[in-house]
Amino acid sequence: MGRAKVKRGNTNIDMTAMCDVAFLLLAFFILATEFKPAEAVEVSPPSSVASKAAPQSDAFLVSISKEGQVFIEMSDDMKDDVIEELSTARNLNLTADDKALFKKSMFVGTPLNQLTQFIRVKPENLKSVKVTGVPVDSTNNELQAWINAAVNAYKGKKINFLIKGDNNSKYSLFRDVINSFKKNEIFKYQLVTSPEGIPEGSELEKKALAGGEDTE
Repeated sequence: MGRAKVKRGNTNIDMTAMCDVAFLLLAFFILATEFKPAEAVEVSPPSSVASKAAPQSDAFLVSISKEGQVFIEMSDDMKDDVIEELSTARNLNLTADDKALFKKSMFVGTPLNQLTQFIRVKPENLKSVKVTGVPVDSTNNELQAWINAAVNAYKGKKINFLIKGDNNSKYSLFRDVINSFKKNEIFKYQLVTSPEGIPEGSELEKKALAGGEDTE
């Protein structure tokens, strides 16, 4: 008896619609994604065992470079209040345009007498500009003034103070930064480090496995 022939269907799949959707999604993510802004300075902090990431909101970050420069970065939602407070306290006479430019700036890297020129430098040209950093020496500690402005502008509200120092930065500079916080009666801040895994067999690993407190 002859075997019945089964008609084979067409196995070709039209991928046109799927490709269109894939390109539309790709275009959406490219346009909607916010790229991480460039850091004030390239800092290689020391390593530590940590389980908590540095906060991003209401953050006031002080970075210390290995060349001995100090930079300030802060959350965008803080900039208006802080620069208003600082301008009043130090009689900077900043214009509305100056304050608007400051809000767009990524970081502070100069003394106050050069601030208006610094905030007018375009982001793509920052790496070609020589910056001296924020003064922290005992004769002219402007970092103390910035911290004071943040504290006064945010009375009653928590500020996440962060310090990020390069592994090769000098201890004396780190000490000056700490003293700037102390003079504002700020004794609680977070040190930003490069996180690494908990050493196997250590007491920290035993606590983590036992569900103990987070390590910092």
